[in-house]
Amino acid sequence: MSLLTILTATLPIYLMMIAGGVARKLRWMPKETDTGVMHLTVRLLFPCLIIERIVGNSALANPSQVLLAAVLGFSIAALAVLVSYLIARLLGMKSGAGARTFGLATGFQNYGFVAIPVTQALFGPDLIGVLFTFSVGVEFAMWTVGVGLLTGFSNAPWRQAVNAPVISTLVALALHYGGAGPYIPEAIHTFLATLGACAIPLSLLLIGGSIADLIGTEPIRWNVAITSALMRQILLPIMMLAIAAAMPISHELKQVLCVQAAMPAAVFTIVISRHYGGHAPTAVLVVLATSFVSLFTIPVAIRFGMRFLGL
Repeated sequence: MSLLTILTATLPIYLMMIAGGVARKLRWMPKETDTGVMHLTVRLLFPCLIIERIVGNSALANPSQVLLAAVLGFSIAALAVLVSYLIARLLGMKSGAGARTFGLATGFQNYGFVAIPVTQALFGPDLIGVLFTFSVGVEFAMWTVGVGLLTGFSNAPWRQAVNAPVISTLVALALHYGGAGPYIPEAIHTFLATLGACAIPLSLLLIGGSIADLIGTEPIRWNVAITSALMRQILLPIMMLAIAAAMPISHELKQVLCVQAAMPAAVFTIVISRHYGGHAPTAVLVVLATSFVSLFTIPVAIRFGMRFLGL
């Protein structure tokens, strides 16, 4: 797969995010609408997309690989958070002044609304089902290891991991392995597909609007910005690809990890840091720095990952 092909697949995602930023600045998409749109997306549109992409998906024929995908999602995210936290401490950052939030924000790659359209554009819609199973593990890591780093692991709100997308994924897998796929009426399939198709564009517009809100709100601390970009776009991707090469995983899961390795920091870590006592300015800076750099590095990183994994 050529660099131009990958760039052509990823550029529309960033253009939609830019459109969201422009819409925010022009007040076409005021902040007051964000909560309602996000609830609609997460609780209705995204579950429809999950069920439509998992039930009857031939890429999920092997249950052991599905379980391995979730385990890898958890393990890789947890390891990335802890490595990022240790690097922050080596740089002299202190707990309570950004070190833990640096670990959280740098450690979690975008595993949803940016990763989904990139994965689909490069490898087709069936691979989205594999990505969803991987994301279940990442979600559990977010609410246990990620939040636990901020609050203390004994206080981590792990029950928050049992949310609408995770429940939808588990229900969809149960239907899939129960053989329900051939019995779903075409009208229901069309209904799920149509609603699910709305989830990604809406989410990308919201992400673009949120990033536009953040620009200029915090002074640039160059040590944080540069280190987070180097880690999120170079060091942690190499770690993730090395794990993928060493593990007995399917071709499809290698493709998912190839895209995941190239992703910037998850925007949701800003919300987590604000709600659970983290250092929100650090999370904002990490998200902005890695998002900007990823615009240029994603095509190169994915191409390198595909060659490294023999895809």
